Amino acid sequence: MKNIAFIINPMSGTQNKRRLPKLIGELLDKQQWLENIVFTEHVGHALTLAKQYATMGFDAIVAVGGDGTVREVAQGVAGSRSAMGIIPMGLTNTLARHLGIPLRGNASLTWLNHCEPVLCDSMVVTLDNKTRLTAMTSVTAGDLQIINCAQGIKSSIQDGKLNILGTEPQADDHLQLDYSGNAIIDSEEYNVEQSLGVQIMPDSIYLLAPKRF
Repeated sequence: MKNIAFIINPMSGTQNKRRLPKLIGELLDKQQWLENIVFTEHVGHALTLAKQYATMGFDAIVAVGGDGTVREVAQGVAGSRSAMGIIPMGLTNTLARHLGIPLRGNASLTWLNHCEPVLCDSMVVTLDNKTRLTAMTSVTAGDLQIINCAQGIKSSIQDGKLNILGTEPQADDHLQLDYSGNAIIDSEEYNVEQSLGVQIMPDSIYLLAPKRF
């Protein structure tokens, strides 16, 4: 029996999530999983909860919400052995689309019963030397575009590793750019006044992905 935590953001997207605990109880394979369900109460709460569950040694921690929730949970599980799952309930659901996760709640819950942990690259993005974000899929700023995806999920991603303008940097590569303007990080827009930094963190996060990969 494996422990799995569902971190639900009640404010993301447009769907009412109050029925989710009942659906989880009905659709999750009880032979595999012992669930724990919690709703977030404020911005940053998903990160705090994910860190707590990872410290407790949970096998899986599921972000239920949009890209912002996914990013917070990713930050919380980074560097641990806990795998991150996703129930996409936001407006864009960028990483879920990359992974081929069903975008309907019932189907994505059932999908969790047929997954295994897969190592994934991530990026730590620093804006103006202060704001740090974990990017799981992409960073775009002016002519710079960085695209990332889990190993084996998207064939255009070489060996599952992060590609920058057609090249594959080595582990812990850093990019530091003098840049001012808008930056899009995992589908969310940020304003950069002076600089943008990106550090590649290879194989730092486990993602629950379909077993066929």
